[in-house]
Amino acid sequence: MKDKRLYMTFPNDVHRHPKIKRLPPEVRWTFIEMNGEARIADNDGRFAAEDAEFLWSQDHLEALMRSHPTRPLVVRDGTDYVIREYAKHQQTRAERERLAEVSRANGAKGGRPRKKPDETQQKPSGLLNKPRGNLEEPNSKHSQSQSQRTNTYVNESQSLDTRAREATDELSPTQNRMASSYGIDVERVQAKLSDQLGMNLTKLGALTIALWIIGKRDEPPRAPTAYVIGSITRSPAEIEKHIHDNGLS
Repeated sequence: MKDKRLYMTFPNDVHRHPKIKRLPPEVRWTFIEMNGEARIADNDGRFAAEDAEFLWSQDHLEALMRSHPTRPLVVRDGTDYVIREYAKHQQTRAERERLAEVSRANGAKGGRPRKKPDETQQKPSGLLNKPRGNLEEPNSKHSQSQSQRTNTYVNESQSLDTRAREATDELSPTQNRMASSYGIDVERVQAKLSDQLGMNLTKLGALTIALWIIGKRDEPPRAPTAYVIGSITRSPAEIEKHIHDNGLS
């Protein structure tokens, strides 16, 4: 079976590059992680400061920005950290969308012509890397069971006073513990749903959506709240449909 995971690309001699070689090993690894997280989040190498400084040491980020006096590995652009020359080495969102459009056009013509050298594409995997409006993961017993567990946990945690709590928009102690254990900032997710979709969900509704998104992964994300917010940005149509279909609005 073809490996459908996303991959980063680096030249074979990356370890010899002066900018890399002069950095401490732990800072080099931060740069590798930044590229990996950028591919997963599909953010073209751009991280909001609050996300970058949550994931990595600020000392490491500053070391990457000092890796060269004029052409550092990472630069600061306003409130964002940006991997410089990311598009030279990694597939960008625009490139993937262009290739997807080529594929759609070929499908509309009833066939797919022989690939040209510049029309190769790695198939993205993972929630954030799906085309807009599609959140489905490849079939996985693990992801299905995790999703079932989280949905069951949400349902079982709704006792007889659920309606009263929804009226005051508060989570029960059990639901608060669940949000904490999954690393979910419910208020941030709630605000994102309001800003992105114009839908004012309760905290319980926001938690339910966050757990549904995370439950689609085989492994939990390193930054759950950022992952959920990014997913809402990437696939608003499917999330809105899920909200309506499950009566969460």
